[in-house]
Amino acid sequence: MIKLLIECEEVDKNKINDRGFTAMDVLQRQTVADNTESVNILNSNPLTFQKLSKLKLLRDEIKEMRDETVGVLLIVFALVLTMTYQGVLSPPGSVFQGDATASTSSNHREGKSVMKTSSFLIFYIPNGVAFLISWGITLLLLESVGKSIISFLSRIYTIVCFCYGAALSTIAPSTSALLLVASTQTIISLSLWFIWSSNHRRFRKY
Repeated sequence: MIKLLIECEEVDKNKINDRGFTAMDVLQRQTVADNTESVNILNSNPLTFQKLSKLKLLRDEIKEMRDETVGVLLIVFALVLTMTYQGVLSPPGSVFQGDATASTSSNHREGKSVMKTSSFLIFYIPNGVAFLISWGITLLLLESVGKSIISFLSRIYTIVCFCYGAALSTIAPSTSALLLVASTQTIISLSLWFIWSSNHRRFRKY
């Protein structure tokens, strides 16, 4: 049966079931005595049955969505990107203004956020997490509907991400606050991704 599965070109050998497992995953979770031969056959064909990465799982979920669902999600995440990006362009409370009559040394806070460091961290850490997650998922959604131009779109979105970081560094009250915000944003975003991938949560299809 396993040999027939491997030889059949029309079978998607990396297809996952409702629990997020491939054929190789299912066999490895069964008793060794009953499946030694099957597992050996699969192991002898490593290029045929590759372990699916977490990113591949998410891509497959998006591919299985209806076009209407993808369109709605693109609108939602585009709004999130817009709101979070606006947060670094127009910080709450505005920024310190320069004084033409003052000395250069007294204008060192020009363009910096007027927020206290604690308030700055409380606002911009979740802001950045929302931006990074929305940025990544938007690229995956665009990949499913515009494969021919995704390379061009990915460059544009990379520039947008760079501009977000540049704006954040400009308004940050201090270098230490900037580093703390950036590192915490990245850690939280990766943690949320790890939690999702570990539980093999699937998007619902509508």
